[in-house]
Amino acid sequence: MTADGGRPGPGGPAHLPPVSSATPDWAALAEAREREVRRRRALRAGGGALAVAVVAGLVAGALLLTRPSTTPLAVPTGTAQPDGPAPAPATASATGGDTPAPTGSAAPSTDPSGSPTAAPSTGPSASRSGKPTTGPSGGKQPAGTPAALPGMLLGGGATIGRAEGRTGPAMTLYGNPVGWADSQAPVVDTTRSFTVSAMVRNNAPTGGRAVVTQGGDSYYSFYLGRDYWGTHNQWVFKVQTAAGAQDNTTYQAFSTAPATTGRWTLLTGVYDASAKKILLYVNGQLQQSTPVTGIWQTTGGLQLGRVRYQSQWTDFWDGAISDVQVWDQALSASAVSRLQGSGGTAAGTAPERSWLLP
Repeated sequence: MTADGGRPGPGGPAHLPPVSSATPDWAALAEAREREVRRRRALRAGGGALAVAVVAGLVAGALLLTRPSTTPLAVPTGTAQPDGPAPAPATASATGGDTPAPTGSAAPSTDPSGSPTAAPSTGPSASRSGKPTTGPSGGKQPAGTPAALPGMLLGGGATIGRAEGRTGPAMTLYGNPVGWADSQAPVVDTTRSFTVSAMVRNNAPTGGRAVVTQGGDSYYSFYLGRDYWGTHNQWVFKVQTAAGAQDNTTYQAFSTAPATTGRWTLLTGVYDASAKKILLYVNGQLQQSTPVTGIWQTTGGLQLGRVRYQSQWTDFWDGAISDVQVWDQALSASAVSRLQGSGGTAAGTAPERSWLLP
């Protein structure tokens, strides 16, 4: 009741029942108290949960703010380089004059000149008749970085090691644009007599295949390897007799028998500046001698396993190359025969430069 003896008005406590008599309704009072206790208990439980959530959020924020700045939020993942053309080394070289700018593979890498790599060239190999040869065949190469070859920059697809049938080191190539070695500077002075020689094993049934070449940014000056078109399949030593990068200035000396596959063969090309002729020897035997007026001198590097032709790299070697030697003189027939007798390693005259000897 109110102070004046009346009932609670509209503004009175809503949780208390109205008084209907002077005698308290004890049951109603007990029930009302129980409801109030339950309400307060619910309010305490809700407030506790909210407090826990707030504290958890504060702790998480503190941890995030104290996270070291060098810790990555996510660790990027990569994929292994699959078998196939491996990237060329990303080593830049300083080439000058008309030195060829090597091209590489289709992987995301750069070639020795720092230019993006290119797809395999299918341009023809030069021939005196002007008939084209086929482009390079494909091939699978092992993964891994090739071993060093002193004085040479290696393409990513070249491997140095033992090869079946040879006691010394050999360079194995797979007929693709990333298999080569480049001296990056001229080794042979083609204005004077010289001899180049190598033991080779050819694995490709078709296609022009370069063993040792030297040239410029557009064309080779000399080429030792295999010539191929149609039914023509012969070992060859060919040269450019003048500047101009034209097939009609190409002169060749061919083997008398077809070029072989799967068999080690000694190839020797000789330029005799005094006699004005080029000569090709196969396994120590003279095959052909061809008169020439001279050889075009270029400033590009010596190449193993490829040739520069019409401003492209082509005729990629598929097989193995060993016992590469260069002399600054025209070896005699007896010296070449001695070279054959030694297994391609010694002609009785020390070479000016050599690679892959035992």
